[in-house]
Amino acid sequence: MASASYGRAVGLAALQAVLSSTWIAARELSPAKRRLARLGTVAAVAAVGWVAAPKDASDSDDRIGPAIGASPYLAAEGAASLTASDDASPPDSEPPFDKRKAALMAGGIGIGVAAMVGRRQLEKRWLARLTRNGHPHPTRALAVRMAGVEFVGQLAMQLNDVRKARSQESPR
Repeated sequence: MASASYGRAVGLAALQAVLSSTWIAARELSPAKRRLARLGTVAAVAAVGWVAAPKDASDSDDRIGPAIGASPYLAAEGAASLTASDDASPPDSEPPFDKRKAALMAGGIGIGVAAMVGRRQLEKRWLARLTRNGHPHPTRALAVRMAGVEFVGQLAMQLNDVRKARSQESPR
């Protein structure tokens, strides 16, 4: 579900930045300690996310409301109560292929892949520069830098979710 407030959006972005930077910083550790640190970080972030998740009343089965349409029916009853006159197409036909949704999906996947590749290139470049300049702990410094990048990227996505949720709540 989308974030409900701007404070929640900032908190989720910060949580993701902490997870990402801790994951990177663990690279300096031995394999056993690295796995333990990463497992602990993921468990801690999952616990904080679970505690901070909004308690949604729509998850309960006793709050099933009517569907909106020409012939409303209870969602618990399913579409079986619809008459044949209400349905223009046969029930076994597939919905038409929507080219716009497919293009948006392909674009979203492309942007995601480009972001991952760009992030990895940035990590390599910064780590090489830190190592070349003789930084005492280049991986830790990289983790701090990437935390900022991760925070900004996640904050942009979370703020977009807040904007979408608020526009759906109050249509103009």
